[in-house]
Amino acid sequence: MWKPIFWYAAIYSALFATHIIAAANDLDLLFKIVAIMITGQTMLAGLCIHFLKGNVRHARIPVVCLAAGLGWAYAGMDESWTIALWVIGAIVLQIGTERGLKYSVPAESNNV
Repeated sequence: MWKPIFWYAAIYSALFATHIIAAANDLDLLFKIVAIMITGQTMLAGLCIHFLKGNVRHARIPVVCLAAGLGWAYAGMDESWTIALWVIGAIVLQIGTERGLKYSVPAESNNV
């Protein structure tokens, strides 16, 4: 149960540290690439956990917090109504992921 969550957090932390280092050293292209990767990993947290062989539902609470942080960053680290759009978007994607993967059962688990 904890292994996929650990790997998700480790990858996210590494990307976050990389984006800070890239910003501090004026590496704009690297910063933009890593920011896109962080955005994708945040908005598709449930799907990432699924690909790591974890339970999609474990991303429910963290995706809200991560999306709020992401919205805050895209809002120029200032309060803005657009932060709510990022959170709503992440929740919609999480619900869609959970519903879409509801029928995705590995073939070997159906053997009786």
